[in-house]
Amino acid sequence: MKKHFTLFSLILLSLLGITSCEKFELEENTDTFFHVDIEGTQLPVWVKGNTASKKMVIYINGGPGLTSIDVARADMFGWSEQLEKEVAMIYYDQRGCGNAQGNLDPKTLTLAQYVRDLDAIISVLKAKYNEPEIYLMGHSFGGFIGANYLLTDGLQNKIAGWISVDGAYNFDYDLSWQYRRTFLKNIAEEELAKDQDNTHWQEALAWVQANPVIENRDQKNELRSYIGWPGEFIIPEELATLSVRQYLGIGFASSYNPFPSYASNNLELVNDALNEDAEGVNLIQAVKDISIPCLFITGKYDDLIVPEETQDVFDNLGASDKTLSIFPASSHEPYISAPEKFQQEILSFVNQ
Repeated sequence: MKKHFTLFSLILLSLLGITSCEKFELEENTDTFFHVDIEGTQLPVWVKGNTASKKMVIYINGGPGLTSIDVARADMFGWSEQLEKEVAMIYYDQRGCGNAQGNLDPKTLTLAQYVRDLDAIISVLKAKYNEPEIYLMGHSFGGFIGANYLLTDGLQNKIAGWISVDGAYNFDYDLSWQYRRTFLKNIAEEELAKDQDNTHWQEALAWVQANPVIENRDQKNELRSYIGWPGEFIIPEELATLSVRQYLGIGFASSYNPFPSYASNNLELVNDALNEDAEGVNLIQAVKDISIPCLFITGKYDDLIVPEETQDVFDNLGASDKTLSIFPASSHEPYISAPEKFQQEILSFVNQ
């Protein structure tokens, strides 16, 4: 039986609602939409896929400020092809994002609040689906939210495993640029090993050697000129496209109303507030306290959160069961450039 809850016929699932005796049915093809009411905001949650597996993967989207509900509505990444057949995927729009409802108080746009929001959703899922295994999967800034969740006292033991996809752990920007310098050095050396006469990479390596510390805007622009933009030089371009039918499906076939999100300026508010809250925070050493099984996925050519930085985070993890998978032809969004491999990696980790 499929369940759809609209905003108008909905019994909001709040922390008080957790005490209700109602349970959602376990099915191989679940399509259940509800809201979790927490501290003035109603967060839309969509459970899609195989809840009978008793395994749930919560997708924490990046941005900050993007939506995962509309990604799921359009099946933008094709996760219905494998992931949703074997496990339940959980999509939710974060506070102030997409179709989250309620009066947005800018004071609640903090990482601590986003952790509490995520925990409220997890509590509902555990209560309504009879204690399933829950895995967190954070991409980019979603990785930062997930890591903050796992590093909050008492929360890590609720989670069966952590999947970090090109995740952000460091907002010490000076350090980030040093990692990018190393990234450029490694690429230049690798490309020159293939072709010693490649002028571009000769110049890039000479620039790296002449600039041991990246300090100013001119240096950052020069480094970028050697790396290039996606699709240029060696960085793969990763684009998720939508058909007209998919666009219409988001707008007109939804069991919720997406249009208010497009008419608001919440995206800018969320982005500014969370980036300000994160600025200067470095979790690279703190992850020693993450002890649950971990899967780290990163693109070899991710020029935003470079693999050298991800490697240091991975090395510092306290988990004894951990895997780092570097996608050889991907950048910041490996689920777009290598979708089949990506889904296989997730399922292998969850089903191990």
